[in-house]
Amino acid sequence: MRSTFKVLFYLKRNKEQPLAPVMGRITVNGTITQFSAKIEVPVRLWEVKGGRAKGKSVEADRINRYLDNIRGQINKHYQDICDHDSYVTAERVRNAYQGFDRKYQTLLEAFEKFTVDYRKRVGVDRARRTWERYCKCSEHLHSFMEKVYRVKDMPLLELEQSFIEKFHTYLFHDLGMSPNGLSGYLKCLKYVVKMAFNNGWMPRNPFALYRYTPPQVERGYLTNEELQRLMTTPLRHKCQARTRDLFLFSCFTGICHADMRSLEWKQFEQDAAGNWWVSGNRMKTGTKYLVRLLPVPLSILNKYKGLAGPEKVFPMSTVKVMDRSLKFIAAACGIEKQLSFHLAKHRKFYKCQIIN
Repeated sequence: MRSTFKVLFYLKRNKEQPLAPVMGRITVNGTITQFSAKIEVPVRLWEVKGGRAKGKSVEADRINRYLDNIRGQINKHYQDICDHDSYVTAERVRNAYQGFDRKYQTLLEAFEKFTVDYRKRVGVDRARRTWERYCKCSEHLHSFMEKVYRVKDMPLLELEQSFIEKFHTYLFHDLGMSPNGLSGYLKCLKYVVKMAFNNGWMPRNPFALYRYTPPQVERGYLTNEELQRLMTTPLRHKCQARTRDLFLFSCFTGICHADMRSLEWKQFEQDAAGNWWVSGNRMKTGTKYLVRLLPVPLSILNKYKGLAGPEKVFPMSTVKVMDRSLKFIAAACGIEKQLSFHLAKHRKFYKCQIIN
């Protein structure tokens, strides 16, 4: 059904005063609201039927041009609201004209605000890699909208469930992502849109009913034979030997890269039986862990004692640098599996001794 829209100007007469203020009336689908045009005109020049100044005098022309400018602005705001939202009232049009209506938020603007706020929490209670994933998701969304929708951004109010379905297809077919890889980006998109809904930037969450569960994949791990080969194969570079030692420590303790990076000597304790233990809270989840140290990690601890300063335990590189080094280490050791630091914690407490 087509909406009815009209803008009318009239005088607010005040007894016998020669000048009267001009008022405006906006009508949309039966809803009516009024506003002041912030101009006074001579009563003698006013034409009630036309809602404007009569005649061709310089003063009449000035008044009419002023009122036509107001009418044009109101028409533009009315059209903008119609283009972005199906719910239009006279009051919303008036508020938009007077500058009281909020600007329509877009998807990439929501992502930018979210990532800026998230960045402030990195290292406190949020991980840097998660922040980087949200930033990368924003880049993928920009490329996706330019290719599929031929736009650089999209208002939140225009989002439908078909948007995330098409984004899923884009990540899988166009970018060649694995089901588990694209699942992370879909979660980022859903969470940012959910936060936008919670903040009142959109009247509904278009992705609330969308579900995607990636297929279960078998987690990779090193066999005891591969682990022995990794421990005994000579390496040419010292940096690779250090990466291998830190990777082995993670294998035998199950402590991930982020927690190893923050590991301090005060977290180690010896019990009455002479066994050494390490405890702490996982950076990602905050859950507590308690691990008994076998001979392999104890030997690695002694080897790196004091190299990272008086408090820190290990001189850790970034996970990207270490994963790149692990690829060369795997090739040198004849291991066909794709090694990554994340792989280490898939198999804990290997029952073998360090080989000198």
